[in-house]
Amino acid sequence: MTATEDASADGEAPHASQLVRALFAPVDIASVVAFRAALGALLVIAVGRYFAHGWIHEYFEVPKYFFPYYGFEWVRPLPALWMHVVYAAMGLSAVGFATGAFFRASAVLFFATFSYAHFCDKTNYLNHYYLVILLAFLAIFLPLGDAFSVDALRRKRTRTTAPAWVLGVLRFQIGVVYVFGGLAKLESDWLVHAEPLSIWLRASTDVPMLGPLFATKGAAYAMSYAGAGFDLFVVPLLLVRRTRAVAYFAVVAFHLLTARLFQIGMFPWIMIASAPLFFSPSWPRGFLRTKSSAGRLTTTTELPPRGRRRGVVAALLVYGACQVAMPLRHWLYPGNLLWTEEGFRFAWNVMLVEKSGVCELTVRDPDSSRTWSPDGASYLTRYQQKMVATQPDMILQFAQIVANDFRTRGVVARPQVFATAVVTLNGRAPRNLVDPTVDLAPLHDGVAPKSWIVPLDPRASPL
Repeated sequence: MTATEDASADGEAPHASQLVRALFAPVDIASVVAFRAALGALLVIAVGRYFAHGWIHEYFEVPKYFFPYYGFEWVRPLPALWMHVVYAAMGLSAVGFATGAFFRASAVLFFATFSYAHFCDKTNYLNHYYLVILLAFLAIFLPLGDAFSVDALRRKRTRTTAPAWVLGVLRFQIGVVYVFGGLAKLESDWLVHAEPLSIWLRASTDVPMLGPLFATKGAAYAMSYAGAGFDLFVVPLLLVRRTRAVAYFAVVAFHLLTARLFQIGMFPWIMIASAPLFFSPSWPRGFLRTKSSAGRLTTTTELPPRGRRRGVVAALLVYGACQVAMPLRHWLYPGNLLWTEEGFRFAWNVMLVEKSGVCELTVRDPDSSRTWSPDGASYLTRYQQKMVATQPDMILQFAQIVANDFRTRGVVARPQVFATAVVTLNGRAPRNLVDPTVDLAPLHDGVAPKSWIVPLDPRASPL
């Protein structure tokens, strides 16, 4: 029976059968297992840094108030001791992730603890935190612990291949980061004005050899265009064998440079560790000079039952659609994305914004017309004040924190709260971010556009 006849007998169209067979074709598992080990090692380091630098205390014990994400208001930090327990469990699960020990349970525990800690406070949002959450989520469903792992030794059984979709979904996830990161750079601040790189590079003139070059506008333009081109084209260049070595050298050089110049945490190292996913699936065996049983695979693919096939394909389509929709959702909002930040998070807007500003609140009693100017430092940490000043949704949350405090202490029964936020974006002259005449106390955060954000004048260019 031919593949077409087999597909017809199973109720699938011939063209669908070709896609399904490609998704479930066996490929060497070595590549995804190497990725698991590398990513796991980085996760161990990342968790260890929280203990070494005292960040658990700084982020979860010191703040009096927190800024949850919309829809996750129920996520709150635990008492100090228990947050340390959460991070200890996170570190233990990261070790299990890296070594493939009780891998499925380790992946679930890491995903749960890391996601919980991240969603406690949007103040600390970073793109690579979101990426780690996605990769940990995917790992729960992938056979990454079935070879070169403690589990394989414990079971005395190792796996040599995995369905092609396992490698494909990981490649897709990393590709989404690069492609949408590149598309986000195709805007005037980045390409026409070389901002915010001009600002950042002028602050990095102490770098040996390259420092004097960074003081020039030409360097900012060259790096802006190179950065956009790198993000847009590095994935296809990694996939093509003839350009793979040069592309990976560019990956390493690019991310090492960004790690040196900018404070972006573990992101460069995660991307360096992820890039080999685009190599041949058997590349680790060649590196270690071990033989691959995948090279002896026949062209016959033993497909799983039809129900399972459909479930996997449906899940991949839903996941893929969500990953594409999230970075595009900002088109539903009016105004400049970098200014309003509506649809900004979870969209791979990497290195696009240099914002600074000051936000001051005024509380008014509508009955007596008496006003107060609460001190932000009495409510927020210094870092929280910095982040609140430039992000409208956090300004709204801060206004409601203050309103609730005035109500709770019996100072004002029905407080009105107004915000004066003066902000500069990528070198522009300072201007109001929110309407200072709008009472923020009765408003609610949500997905609807915020009409009280003052639009950025499109004629206002970086100075």
